[in-house]
Amino acid sequence: MTSILIQNGRLIDPKNGIDEITDILIEQKKVKAIGKNLKKADAAIDATGKIICPGLVDLQVHLREPGREDRETIETGLKAALAGGITSVVSMPNLNPVADNQTVIEFQLRKGELLQLANIFPAGATTVGQKGKYLSEMRELKLAGAVAVTDDGVDIQNAGVLEKAMEWAKTFNLPVFSHCEEVSLHNGEGLMHEGQWSTRLGLPGVSAQVEDYGVFRSILLAEKTGVQFHALHCSTKKGLEIIAQAKQGNSKITCETCPQYFALTDEICKNYNTDAKMYPPIRSIEHQQAVIKRLKDGTIDCISTDHAPHIPPDKCKPFAEAAHGSVGLETSLALGITHLVEPNHLTFSQLIEKMSTNPAKVIHIDRGHLSLGATADITIFDPKEEWIVDPKQFQSKGRNCVFKGMKLTGKVTHVFVAGVQKV
Repeated sequence: MTSILIQNGRLIDPKNGIDEITDILIEQKKVKAIGKNLKKADAAIDATGKIICPGLVDLQVHLREPGREDRETIETGLKAALAGGITSVVSMPNLNPVADNQTVIEFQLRKGELLQLANIFPAGATTVGQKGKYLSEMRELKLAGAVAVTDDGVDIQNAGVLEKAMEWAKTFNLPVFSHCEEVSLHNGEGLMHEGQWSTRLGLPGVSAQVEDYGVFRSILLAEKTGVQFHALHCSTKKGLEIIAQAKQGNSKITCETCPQYFALTDEICKNYNTDAKMYPPIRSIEHQQAVIKRLKDGTIDCISTDHAPHIPPDKCKPFAEAAHGSVGLETSLALGITHLVEPNHLTFSQLIEKMSTNPAKVIHIDRGHLSLGATADITIFDPKEEWIVDPKQFQSKGRNCVFKGMKLTGKVTHVFVAGVQKV
């Protein structure tokens, strides 16, 4: 099938300033034309009442392969991404072996190419083994296909090593993704956000200052080195204030948040709900409101999932022993619609910009837009369809979903990758 005509949908393309009811023609894997009364195609899809947008791009996904295929595989992870309208994912390097070398990067790319599902863009580790001591071979990672370097959920605690990593990454034009944290402020003992609910539950807390301090240190070094810096999963009021100030006149600094930080508060941890144990922790309403404020004013550029699948034995433990993280690929768009668009915090165009256009810019890929001649990565969704989150229906192997049982609005109906329908 060489051509597909998508008709009568509301096409939203933030990069090109389009938000109108129109048709879009896909031909030979590309966007061929946009407008009314387009020529007939080999196939047609009626998108009446639906929104057509560039395929979503997720900057933080844990695919677990190689090493923990019992939790997730590249195949199941990419199928989950497609189910959520996500056509491109950045895979995190906390694998076994760690993606601190070109072999692991090349493996992921080859596997993705063979599967022909969503696009996979691997991130390499900043330091060997994510240990924070010795720099990885960033040149080899870049040549192998890595789009960024990050030690993922482990912040480099030695400021000298972090500074050198930033200098080295800048040399190879690699963005540095950073989980911002000062570990000494809780010595690895914190289990959830430090506040009234940690006190009620009798659990050691992780203060907001743990993240704030890490953000401040990273921003100082990013400004000094001139590296492209991206702060992962931002969750605190003060940390976002620091980023907002740093971004004034500095286009090389970007940041993201995740749905759990704008949709939930730490009350979700009551009854020792281990599905709600994640890192950074879900925080209090004060921080939730700050995240929403910074989404609205543009400080937060991107929304990612931090998709973290686990097997049941990882979560069916006492809270202190349970693994961190929740799956999120199949719920992120609907959570954005339900908690940001419906309450009028963001428009659909702003949401799509943060889930598609801006993430693509961060990793310098030609995605996230529907310009003429662009690769036809396209998501179509019904903005009004309501559904209940049921992890048993997920494409992901992970069933550890903090949003299970919740009613959400917005359902993906069609997904195209390079002009080929996948959903």
